[in-house]
Parts: sequence; structure tokens; C-alpha cells
Amino acid sequence: MRLGLRALAIAVVLLATAATASADSVTLTINNGGNITDGGVYVGPYNFTTSTGQSLQLICDSFSNDVYPPETWTATTATVGSNATGLNGSLNSTGYAEVAWLAQKMFANLSNTQVVADIQWAIWDIFDAGPCGTGVSNCDKYGTPSNPTGNAADPLGINGWLTAAQNNYASGNYSNVTIYTPSSGWPAGDGTPQEYIGVPEPGVVLLLGTGLAALILFRRRLAF
Repeated sequence: MRLGLRALAIAVVLLATAATASADSVTLTINNGGNITDGGVYVGPYNFTTSTGQSLQLICDSFSNDVYPPETWTATTATVGSNATGLNGSLNSTGYAEVAWLAQKMFANLSNTQVVADIQWAIWDIFDAGPCGTGVSNCDKYGTPSNPTGNAADPLGINGWLTAAQNNYASGNYSNVTIYTPSSGWPAGDGTPQEYIGVPEPGVVLLLGTGLAALILFRRRLAF
């Protein structure tokens, strides 16, 4: 019986690793810029295909670096909270935690196009490199203080999501949020691609939860 329990525990640990760990690198091809526009630009999530044929929906965290379908490049991958470094510093920083919190909220609200747009602009504002400085709220993509929208449609909504991220990021769990940082392979003469954020499919998380629940139930049965 102990052997059976140990085998089940190992299987669940492997499942957890598969669901939350990131590969060292992945080749991405952007298929299109998403289906939602706001302020004259596409907002996430955007659609990708990997070199192994996997389809991904990812959110970009930088406004200034453009990509053009069907552009392809290689990205390193690491989870938020790790000691890896992205385009905007350590993935263990407050900025990446806030971005991860917002990305999770975006994927939870994909049916609401205005919420998706507001969250995207809020994510862009977190890593704004303008005169306002990195991580400062109320600063748009042009670095203009007290104007977080640039040409976006809903400044109050964007500010609301920025404030919510600042107030709530510390209580979140981002071990399943992956950052895709461009490393090589983009076309000569084209600037560095944007960095992207990935949140796993709900089904993957559900499968992991089911496995953990089965282990707990199995252990309880052994106790009787």
C-alpha cells in the first residue's frame, strides 16, 4: 500500500511540474494581433503557434516593440517570481507580479472587450519607459503624467485596474504565469519583438487540482 501511495504521489508531482514549469526556450510565430482594438491598436491576447504546433494565446507587456505576422523568433521562458530576467528586469519584481495579476484577470474576462482593453493598457503602463519612470501609475505610453490612456478609450477603467493591481498583487499566486522573453531569430532590421505573458488553460489547472484531490482522498482511505 505504501508503494502505491508513493507512486501516486510521484505522478501528481510530475503533473504539477508539467502544468507550472517552463521550458528553457520556445520558437514562436505570431498568427494575428488579436480580435480587439482600442485606441487604434490591437490589444491582447494575441494568437501564436510554436514550432511543435501548439497554439498559444499571449499578452504583450511592452507597447513600443512591434511585431508583424507571421514573424517568428525564439523566446526564453520562465515563471513570474523566479530569479530569471526579462526585458523589464527580474521576474521576481513587483512590476512583473502586477503584470501577472492583471494577465490572470484578463483571461478571466475575455468576454468583456472593454475590460480586456483596459487591462492591456494598464499592463503597458506598468513598464512604461517614459519620463514618468518604470512602474509609475497615471503615466501613459508616451510618458505623460496624469494621462494613462494616450489614445485609449477608457482612462478611468485603466486607472482602476492599475490601482487594483498595486493593491492586490501581493496576495496572488503566479507560479503558473510564464514570461516569454525574445532572445534570437527575429528578422534582420526589425526591432526586438515584444515580451509576452502566458497563463495556462483552465483545463490544465483543473486537471492538476483533480490529481491533488485524488491523492488526498486516497490517503484518507488508507487511514481507515
